[in-house]
Amino acid sequence: MKKTAAIISFITVLTVLFSSCGRKDYGADGLAFRLLNLYDSLPPCSQFIKNGEEYSPGYISPEDFSFLYTGKREKLPEWDLIDSFRLIISDSTEFFEIHVIKVRNSTDAERIVKLAERRQAMLELHNKEDGDFPAKHADIFARGRYIVLLATYDNESAIRMLKRRL
Repeated sequence: MKKTAAIISFITVLTVLFSSCGRKDYGADGLAFRLLNLYDSLPPCSQFIKNGEEYSPGYISPEDFSFLYTGKREKLPEWDLIDSFRLIISDSTEFFEIHVIKVRNSTDAERIVKLAERRQAMLELHNKEDGDFPAKHADIFARGRYIVLLATYDNESAIRMLKRRL
């Protein structure tokens, strides 16, 4: 009996130890809010989520999502690969943006990275304008099921945080 209890205790301890070693899945919203907390001051921003209710704050249609990434208003096949997202986009001309996208399957992440690269190229068109716009320094971070586009004043801090969390 003591041997059985010892084995059960040992297995329980191992289970607790190994389950705590995994990384927590914060979801697109949780990661986006953690990224926002890195910045002391932010320009006024709008936030958009997947599957928001039409005409409610935060709603973005598949066609508007496509326009943001491609300049065309047509539903992209990639829309159905996305589990969730939170897009944070400045309402001003500062071009401050944080896009956190979680795909349904990590094997589809590369297709969303390609979309993010198109948005990054669109943002970098502002390089010709005077001023230090965050868009001039847009970065993409991808790991597992997450793709994050950063056009902030401190992408390095955001990337360090993402590396710790994902």
